[in-house]
Amino acid sequence: MTPEHVRLLYDFNAWANHRALDACAALTGEQFTRNLGSSYGSVRDTLAHIMGGEWFWLERWHGRSPSALPPADEFADLASLRARWATGEQNLLQFVAGRTAEDLASVQHYRTTEGQPNAQPLWQMLQHLANHGSYHRGQITSMLRQSGAVPAATDLILFYRERAGKPPAEALDSATVRLLFEYNAWANHRTLDACGTLTQEQFTRDLGSSFGSVRDTVVHILGAERVWLERCQGRSPSALPAAEQFPALASVNTRWTEIERNLLDLVAGLSAEELARVHEFRTLKSGIYANTLWQALQHVVNHSTYHRGQVAMLLRQSGAKPNFTDLIYFYRERAGQALD
Repeated sequence: MTPEHVRLLYDFNAWANHRALDACAALTGEQFTRNLGSSYGSVRDTLAHIMGGEWFWLERWHGRSPSALPPADEFADLASLRARWATGEQNLLQFVAGRTAEDLASVQHYRTTEGQPNAQPLWQMLQHLANHGSYHRGQITSMLRQSGAVPAATDLILFYRERAGKPPAEALDSATVRLLFEYNAWANHRTLDACGTLTQEQFTRDLGSSFGSVRDTVVHILGAERVWLERCQGRSPSALPAAEQFPALASVNTRWTEIERNLLDLVAGLSAEELARVHEFRTLKSGIYANTLWQALQHVVNHSTYHRGQVAMLLRQSGAKPNFTDLIYFYRERAGQALD
């Protein structure tokens, strides 16, 4: 990743955070702090976790190693949380704006929350933090729906469409795209493995998320990956697969194996020129948008991350335990490092 791509990713992160916070303003104080059984309980606690994660990693990049995130109960309401976040966002964007290619490649040493020494290239940690925000914004959306509120769309492709005509000078490099899709496959496998602990009734029970049940949410991830695979090959599907086509987890796994293999084959063969090429994509509602291929592919991984966050929440609400799918764990696992 180039410094320009990292800056763009963090512009997206700030844009998406603002949209999520604006949507949360529709909640009452009780709804804002009600424990809904998500990864961090309530809307307030989840927002505080996203914000705290941004502070936490920035501290590490400045050579410090915090042992914990700020407690969520420091924030009595949305206004107090937004005020703290405004400062943190400014500091984060300033840090990102000042990074050079050499900085991104440099290995950063820090201690985990368990006090263990660890190290990663800065670009991996920056990638992880933006991905982490998308994961938990997916959970915010589910909680807003479960509270009767309307969430805001925060898809990466929407951000790129708002900025139409302002792509970076260079495409995201092919090695980074391949690595993102290897991560995506790893995370999908871990998500599906966790779903295997559910009963059939739990798998299909409507819990009021963006796509209702665990089954419908994983089918949406699968379906979106298939739709974008088709689009990247010049075709324009008119609909996502119906969740009812997948009565059980085994049928989801079978179909996904094929889609995953085809996606990995696609990205493995893409050149820099192909990634930079602008494609016209027809939406499911027959609208036509133009994006570079690398933007579309980066969106696919971000979209899956967002909805994997929702699956994790629904698993917890069903009494099951999700598997971690953080991008930083993927990198640590590949390097044989401690996971915390």
